[in-house]
Amino acid sequence: MNRNRKIVVVSALSIVALGLTAGWLAGDGWPPEPYQVSSMAGVWTVLGGNTIITVSPEDPKSGTGFVYSTHINADPTAGGAVPDATAEAPCIFKYVRTGPNSWRGKGVTYFTKDTKPQPTVLFLAVIDATITMTAPDKVEWARTNSSYLGSQDKDLDGLPDEGEKPTAVWESPLMVMKSL
Repeated sequence: MNRNRKIVVVSALSIVALGLTAGWLAGDGWPPEPYQVSSMAGVWTVLGGNTIITVSPEDPKSGTGFVYSTHINADPTAGGAVPDATAEAPCIFKYVRTGPNSWRGKGVTYFTKDTKPQPTVLFLAVIDATITMTAPDKVEWARTNSSYLGSQDKDLDGLPDEGEKPTAVWESPLMVMKSL
């Protein structure tokens, strides 16, 4: 009985191996392609915009990384929304991987007025985004923005205080980045 069992097991394994080999030789996707993980690390520009974005490599253990985004020759008043502002700080953004070519993250930027001894934050913009790499040199960002007054950061940690409600929330148009 033991001999018959071995013959059945060897025969079954041989049939499976033959099937896999035949599929591979026939070109039906065997063996499968290795799992590809995209990376945003590098320098990017926003199509149709004046923004340069630098993306750090992500930590392989946590899947997190950072983005530094700056506008070139930007209007510090945000189109008149913050009329007293004299500068817009670069956006600092933290992201985490959610899939082989997708991430989510949160960032903040500040609109300030030059005062002495240090600038006064007039307005904070908090950005929540979902990010998808659609090609090796193209990334799309879907963003929700929440605005807060500088006075909504009483503890001066750079973020709105807990319990503060945004003065406005809006969806930004899809932002498309191209690798430099």
